[in-house]
Amino acid sequence: MYMTGIIWACAATFIAACVPILAKVGTKKTDPALAGSIAGIVLCASIFFYRKDNIMGSSLTALGQRSVIFILLAGLATGLFGICFFKSIHEGYTFQVTAIVKCSYIITLAAGFFLFHNTPDTFDYIAIALMIVGTVILNLDGTGILFALLAAVCASAAHILVSLGEIQLDKGFIAFWCVFIGTLVLIIFTIATGGMKKIRSMSFVDGICLILAGIAYPLAYDFYGRAVSMSGSYAGYIFNLTIIVMMICSSVILKEKVSGKKFLGACIFIAALFVIACN
Repeated sequence: MYMTGIIWACAATFIAACVPILAKVGTKKTDPALAGSIAGIVLCASIFFYRKDNIMGSSLTALGQRSVIFILLAGLATGLFGICFFKSIHEGYTFQVTAIVKCSYIITLAAGFFLFHNTPDTFDYIAIALMIVGTVILNLDGTGILFALLAAVCASAAHILVSLGEIQLDKGFIAFWCVFIGTLVLIIFTIATGGMKKIRSMSFVDGICLILAGIAYPLAYDFYGRAVSMSGSYAGYIFNLTIIVMMICSSVILKEKVSGKKFLGACIFIAALFVIACN
């Protein structure tokens, strides 16, 4: 049982590492917003497949007006995240963008301090320091940093808005509606910016990669959930190595250059994730 959990964790780590790579390949000849719309539609369908019973068993009408408003706002933030993420992944290296996006943890901690009066502990400060140092080293010569930072802010905003809404429902149900609303935002943005007109230039490979990216994300977390149930915290330790796996895969598949400094930055960033896991 324990070793089976380790295998599930390794599979989850590899699949999660492939998501940004598939997204980047999918934007090679495709408008980033259009790519985000396609991946969002598939992701929405995938989440529904995994959480169908929970989603069908709940209803937005059962929520109060406050909760519905905050879900709508969280969905808007999710859509803005999609716009910024696909723009940044189109311009920059996958592992660099991913590291910056994961810095949403820092923004969420800061918001928790001001909005919910949560006091960060020593582990939080250590994690923040390591995360900042690792990300800076990783992105010394990075591109697409601005949109990656905006994506981190939007990801954090979506999480904070759900917390502010005090929504007492299944996480899968909330995730589905946030992604659904976010995908609508992406589609509207794509149409408004003329992205839909570029659908003819999208190659078959782009389309397949975007579909796979939408399927792979929830699949990775499904595998991770199984790994945790079998091997506990060890699954988390393995999953924290996603950026290293991504770095290796992107250097082989996308020919992204990996220097010693970038590898060091990735290791420092992973150390931050381990500190968070131990907290």
